[in-house]
Amino acid sequence: MLNINWEYLLTNLVYRRISVPIAKRMSKRQISPNFVTILAFIVGLTSAITIFYNIVLSVVLIFISQILDCVDGDLARISGKTSARGAYLDRLFDRFVDFALIFSISAYSKLWIEGFFALFATLSVSMARLMAEKEGLTCKVGIAGRDTRILIIMLGLLFSNFGGILLSLWLLIILGFITTIQRIAVTLRNLD
Repeated sequence: MLNINWEYLLTNLVYRRISVPIAKRMSKRQISPNFVTILAFIVGLTSAITIFYNIVLSVVLIFISQILDCVDGDLARISGKTSARGAYLDRLFDRFVDFALIFSISAYSKLWIEGFFALFATLSVSMARLMAEKEGLTCKVGIAGRDTRILIIMLGLLFSNFGGILLSLWLLIILGFITTIQRIAVTLRNLD
């Protein structure tokens, strides 16, 4: 059986190939990883607003935000500046960007019910992992990690003229709940 690490598939195949060289250059300029985290957050929020004005530009900004989201971690590791504060800000800002993107897509398409459930499913995936980690477990199982969800959002926007947004919201719902159930099951199995 093919064993694929879905959690960071795009990160490993695409984002890191761009982010690592950028982080190496930034490390020579004494740029703070937390500054890059905040920059990724701002670009991510800007991409959510841009959905209403230019979908292609919004997708480009989402992609740039994802690259920057990798740069901050790469920069922290390269420069030896990893910290609990940085990890906390990174995760928190990622959730804010996820929320903003799904909210904007819902408002743009007026698919409020699907948007609500997509948001609920997306946040459930993150919450299931967070609760497992609070119990001292690592729980990165499931197909709908952040990489997958962001890819679904980008493709949904790019194919918005062909029903892509509705399909992307339904994929976020279905895959999000499947992943949440997987994470709950794995956590419960490993707690005892």
